[in-house]
Amino acid sequence: MMEKKIHYKMHKVKKNWVAIALTTLALIVAPKVLGLESGVVHADDVKQVVVQEPATAQTSDPGQQTPAQAKIASEQEAEKVTPADKVTDDVAASEKPAKPAENTEATVQTNAQEPAKPADTKEASTEKAAVAEEVKAANAITETPKTEVADQNKQARPTTAQDQEGDKREKTAVEDKIVANPKVAKKDRLPEPAQKQGAIAERMVADQAQPAPVNADHDDDVLSHIKTIDGKNYYVQDDGTVKKNFAVELNGRILYFDAETGALVDSNEYQFQQGTSSLNNEFSQKNAFYGTTDKDIETVDGYLTADSWYRPKFILKDGKTWTASTETDLRPLLMAWWPDKRTQINYLNYMNQQGLGAGAFENKVEQALLTGASQQVQRKIEEKIGKEGDTKWLRTLMGAFVKTQPNWNIKTESETTGTKKDHLQGGALLYTNNEKSSHADSKFRLLNRTPTSQTGTPKYFIDKSNGGYEFLLANDFDNSNPAVQAEQLNWLHFMMNFGSIVANDPTANFDGVRVDAVDNVNADLLQIASDYFKSRYKVGESEEEAIKHLSILEAWSDNDPDYNKDTKGAQLAIDNKLRLSLLYSFMRNLSIRSGVEPTITNSLNDRSSEKKNGERMANYIFVRAHDSEVQTVIADIIRENINPNTDGLTFTMDELKQAFKIYNEDMRKADKKYTQFNIPTAHALMLSNKDSITRVYYGDLYTDDGQYMEKKSPYHDAIDALLRARIKYVAGGQDMKVTYMGVPREADKWSYNGILTSVRYGTGANEATDEGTAETRTQGMAVIASNNPNLKLNEWDKLQVNMGAAHKNQYYRPVLLTTKDGISRYLTDEEVPQSLWKKTDANGILTFDMNDIAGYSNVQVSGYLAVWVPVGAKADQDARTTASKKKNASGQVYESSAALDSQLIYEGFSNFQDFATRDDQYTNKVIAKNVNLFKEWGVTSFELPPQYVSSQDGTFLDSIIQNGYAFEDRYDMAMSKNNKYGSLKDLLNALRALHSVNIQAIADWVPDQIYNLPGKEVVTATRVNNYGTYREGAEIKEKLYVANSKTNGTDFQGKYGGAFLDELKAKYPEIFERVQISNGQKMTTDEKITKWSAKYFNGTNILGRGAYYVLKDWASNDYLTNRNGEIVLPKQLVNKNAYTGFVSDANGTKFYSTSGYQAKNSFIQDENGNWYYFDKRGYLVTGAHEIDGKHVYFLKNGIQLRDSIREDENGNQYYYDQTGAQVLNRYYTTDGQNWRYFDAKGVMARGLVKIGDGQQFFDENGYQVKGKIVSAKDGKLRYFDKDSGNAVINRFAQGDNPSDWYYFGADGVAVTGLQKIGQQTLYFDQDGKQVKGKIVTLSDKSIRYFDANSGEMAVGKFAEGAKNEWYYFDKTGKAVTGLQKIGKQTLYFDQDGKQVKGKVVTLADKSIRYFDADSGEMAVGKFAEGAKNEWYYFDQTGKAVTGLQKIDKQTLYFDQDGKQVKGKIVTLSDKSIRYFDANSGEMATNKFVEGSQNEWYYFDQDGKAVTGLQQVGQQTLYFTQDGKQVKGKVVDVNGVSRYFDANSGDMARSKWIQLEDGSWMYFDRDGRGQNFGRN
Repeated sequence: MMEKKIHYKMHKVKKNWVAIALTTLALIVAPKVLGLESGVVHADDVKQVVVQEPATAQTSDPGQQTPAQAKIASEQEAEKVTPADKVTDDVAASEKPAKPAENTEATVQTNAQEPAKPADTKEASTEKAAVAEEVKAANAITETPKTEVADQNKQARPTTAQDQEGDKREKTAVEDKIVANPKVAKKDRLPEPAQKQGAIAERMVADQAQPAPVNADHDDDVLSHIKTIDGKNYYVQDDGTVKKNFAVELNGRILYFDAETGALVDSNEYQFQQGTSSLNNEFSQKNAFYGTTDKDIETVDGYLTADSWYRPKFILKDGKTWTASTETDLRPLLMAWWPDKRTQINYLNYMNQQGLGAGAFENKVEQALLTGASQQVQRKIEEKIGKEGDTKWLRTLMGAFVKTQPNWNIKTESETTGTKKDHLQGGALLYTNNEKSSHADSKFRLLNRTPTSQTGTPKYFIDKSNGGYEFLLANDFDNSNPAVQAEQLNWLHFMMNFGSIVANDPTANFDGVRVDAVDNVNADLLQIASDYFKSRYKVGESEEEAIKHLSILEAWSDNDPDYNKDTKGAQLAIDNKLRLSLLYSFMRNLSIRSGVEPTITNSLNDRSSEKKNGERMANYIFVRAHDSEVQTVIADIIRENINPNTDGLTFTMDELKQAFKIYNEDMRKADKKYTQFNIPTAHALMLSNKDSITRVYYGDLYTDDGQYMEKKSPYHDAIDALLRARIKYVAGGQDMKVTYMGVPREADKWSYNGILTSVRYGTGANEATDEGTAETRTQGMAVIASNNPNLKLNEWDKLQVNMGAAHKNQYYRPVLLTTKDGISRYLTDEEVPQSLWKKTDANGILTFDMNDIAGYSNVQVSGYLAVWVPVGAKADQDARTTASKKKNASGQVYESSAALDSQLIYEGFSNFQDFATRDDQYTNKVIAKNVNLFKEWGVTSFELPPQYVSSQDGTFLDSIIQNGYAFEDRYDMAMSKNNKYGSLKDLLNALRALHSVNIQAIADWVPDQIYNLPGKEVVTATRVNNYGTYREGAEIKEKLYVANSKTNGTDFQGKYGGAFLDELKAKYPEIFERVQISNGQKMTTDEKITKWSAKYFNGTNILGRGAYYVLKDWASNDYLTNRNGEIVLPKQLVNKNAYTGFVSDANGTKFYSTSGYQAKNSFIQDENGNWYYFDKRGYLVTGAHEIDGKHVYFLKNGIQLRDSIREDENGNQYYYDQTGAQVLNRYYTTDGQNWRYFDAKGVMARGLVKIGDGQQFFDENGYQVKGKIVSAKDGKLRYFDKDSGNAVINRFAQGDNPSDWYYFGADGVAVTGLQKIGQQTLYFDQDGKQVKGKIVTLSDKSIRYFDANSGEMAVGKFAEGAKNEWYYFDKTGKAVTGLQKIGKQTLYFDQDGKQVKGKVVTLADKSIRYFDADSGEMAVGKFAEGAKNEWYYFDQTGKAVTGLQKIDKQTLYFDQDGKQVKGKIVTLSDKSIRYFDANSGEMATNKFVEGSQNEWYYFDQDGKAVTGLQQVGQQTLYFTQDGKQVKGKVVDVNGVSRYFDANSGDMARSKWIQLEDGSWMYFDRDGRGQNFGRN
């Protein structure tokens, strides 16, 4: 078919723009033949308006209208509006313009369309023909009437022609400010051609050529951030990031940077296609609804959903022949109608992928083409139905398609994932009352009524929170509803009497309950359960009855014990304080362990010597459980090693298997990364403690994974020994203390090493001084524990443990003893070598030393553990106490007592034990076989796993591993089929076996949630967080939603629900007389719940059905329904005229939905995902408005800002949330972690802002800074609290580096310099960091030191600066200099304050001193070596002596510098010549000494060098006036010539001597020389 189209293109005539109609021929062909891209349809440019000229259409009815007439008639019927000349400017009551909306002028411009390419294949040409025919039929009554086009050409494009005049004037000025920025990643670039972006930029710059800017500084700042990258313009922030979905005012115009890439787009240009298409054609007539009854349409509570099928009037049998339908001929609504154009495109593309389509389509495509393609898809579907013979395949296919659509899947449910989850299953929905879903209304739904705040107002404040999450998992029971409360009681009764009810066997009943998730349920349930136990079992009448029905609470809040006490609860609370103390004292990594002291005092029952006999509170204690400290560890392993995109609580079984491989390997290491340390130590302390019942966890004795009880943990043997020893020895009074001893090491991070001792004295002895009885003598236990693997005692350290006067002079032996390889255990006296026995002294004290106690690091112990008991106990000794038959005077069901301490609970399962592969591996079977072992361990109450048949929906850990906490029928306890733990018979037999050895059975009562019910209901829902607070920006707010909230009464709920209420009320009327605290009402027996429905729930988890699964017409906002006679269906499918699309007239732009209704007071989304609003009159709005009480903003092209920032001319920024509502006067977050603040005008806080009484800081994107130190624009540092976000005042805070500390003064600014804070004088550098362990020179030149730990200024003490550089600081904190008397020492400090050690110093008085190399003390009356071999002697005043000195028995000489002279000739001041020994330095006397080489001296008895003729021994020698001996020379001595031998120096006698001149001289016997002239 050839069709004539008219295009309007702008041409310039002189100074005016005019529209010239261009006539072209357009071939209507199949998508693949359009010649653009194989299988893809490209629409005309969005600025093109296509108008069909009037033509006579073929009709089957006489008098059928022309397309134009049909269009006008259809519009008149659809709108029923007043004529245009009577339209007023009134606005809907719900929509108030913030400022007058501008009428958008528009001109029409077209881009040339690419020429078509021939089809590639025969198949394509065949398809072309088929689709062409469908389009032809569709277009028989299609397209916008020509009469309306005349107005459209004025409205189609908002940009005025005159705006383009300024292009050349402004382009250069702007582009001079735009530079490339390499920081923008390619992935953030818009996929448009660069030249088109350039054109947009030019046009928008031209638009800005207005009079003088509103704010020139702001405009300059904006322009400085706009960068051109690859031909596109981006707003690049100071940190290099691209700002996206951002609108900014510039010179009176709006620049918009898109949400996907951040590229600048033209906000004046319409993004939708203009023109309408008729929805009426042969297919719409045949596809019309046959009827509107429930038999004709599949609905949920009368509402059509995306999965609805219906009976059309005709079916296109085999894709060929229209045939009247039968009752069984149902078809999917989505084959004939779609809620919007985008969904229709997605449908066509999906069907194309399934081989049922007619090519692929992009968003911007003409409606007529979509209509034709949809008809071709319908033909192919009907053809396949004929071949298959049924529609089952189509049901599956359509269901799969529905799940791909964002409006019908989790993408529109504000799902949270990974560590940012606001709900364990990704999100929660709260049900609210609405006449559209009145069947689900409730007058209750009182949220967060936990023990902390049962009336809605907090009553307890130890824990400042309001309790646990209201919305924990799945369908959340409304436990404030009296009917639900009664049903919870009914279920509790069923469970407690399980054996009697299902097997007529009371020996298979339960004895007590564990109440699951106490902080997540309405606290009325706790009172109801207590009332039941008090009435049914008389637990308040005696300790004996209470213990027979021991029950516990999973109550984590620190407020819960006080609540339980105040309400006289019939269940025990957790001592969570002590649990945390044990975890952080012993079980955490060494780097974050605390001291051991909290294990004594941080507990519900302080066990210090001062308070151990004070008021006690009954409780139970554990350190690990099936979930606590196990599933969180597994979650960490999965997140860190396997799948970083999860929170670790939703995983695949393969991921779990990988995680347990890491978990089990880690558990068997000494240096653990994930699992806990010191599990035996924690059990030793718990099992020996007074005033608490211990609950031992299965996973501490056996591996958490694997088959039940098949593989022991590394801690099994130690805990086994403790359990057996507890029965025999643990009784009597208790004392705990910490003794500090050992060698401090820097790595320990403690000044001393605390060793914890805990002693039980035995029955009959409450104090160490009590003598007790014979029974006492063989009871009692001592636990010795350290958490320091580096513990090393000194030789003098003696740890004395007082075992009590009852145990004086008694031998003790170990039960557990730490060695380097692990723990040695000894079950009997005989097993222990006597060399290990220890004997108490006459006072009952055991003494341990460094040979007994040391720190170890092995698989079982990180520190030290020993458990000691007295020798001599009988094999069957039992130290436990039986329960009293008396009633507690306090009225409490449980009071701390020896009988209560004698109980032991065993949590006998793990979340992660494997599924049984053989019948004999089922947990309940294995339990029954091992009851005697449990008895030997002293177990009195066995906590069984939850026995409910598990849901398998896989949305959370519980339903993945099928541990029993995720169930769909609460009464189905292995009755419909085996649960994870076995069959019904296995369960009954396990209960019987436990009772046969007098072990009680505890059931798990889980009253908070129920999973994935089979029936669907329409509810009104709002997306909320865990506490039921609306999640900001969520699309689901007061919207109809389909929930899985119904049962049909054919399950066990139908059989047992409410079945016991009348009996219970008759027997125990007092239970039903109580007015419940949360709702002020009594429980009712009038409403027995045999079928669950939404009215009994608070809400559910998000189910992946999306925000719009319940179908609605977007234009009218009416849901499609046949409910109660109210029929809302697409017009074209009920034989009414209908057309769809955007169309403009003289008053603006209108929209008609895919159901044919005009949009009025409605938000509409186009095929590109953009949102628009049409006012009361049905026209598109722009600018700022108030709609339904919300401030919203629309660009010039009508697009609403959503999840977007807008910046005005003054630089103020405003945020519009995901729904487009402006955020005002509050904090706001989209992810629950990053917060912004907006004032009453909506201005987003940035920088330093005063809010209330505090200062807060927000970064350039408006995100609040918490827990960080920030430098504001004023250059000052402030720290903003990690919780409140307020700038802290008068307190310390850590920087990013944990070693950096700052102090913030009264003004919140980080202080610098010397500061007096409290009682301390501290110093902070110019950056505000506290100086610790450093020497600092202040501005007054004084030198100070600040302690390495406290940072306090050193006063009156020494401190070490750099290594071995010591200073002394006086009472003012200044480093002293010069000679100082400190204590009894005289010391010296140089001008830099450094103590001089091992050096010789010349003082100002010229005296020379020496200061000891070790102590630094001034040398007095002693020698000291200065430089190497330079010795000094310092007199009694400490001065270095000089000159000749008599020291002890030596005569020594020191030069004028104080240095001792050794091996040198010295001439004294008296001219005497002396010599001092080269080694000793002693003055030479009566001896020869060689000075310089061959220069000899002789020193007399006075030490003086002799001169002249000297008789020395047998020799006559001669010495010059310098003392030097003459040798080989003739000397004139008193006028007589004498010669002294050249070798010996002896004077020549009676011999001839040849002289130097060759002459000879004769010396006579007296040595006188005579010259006879002999030659």
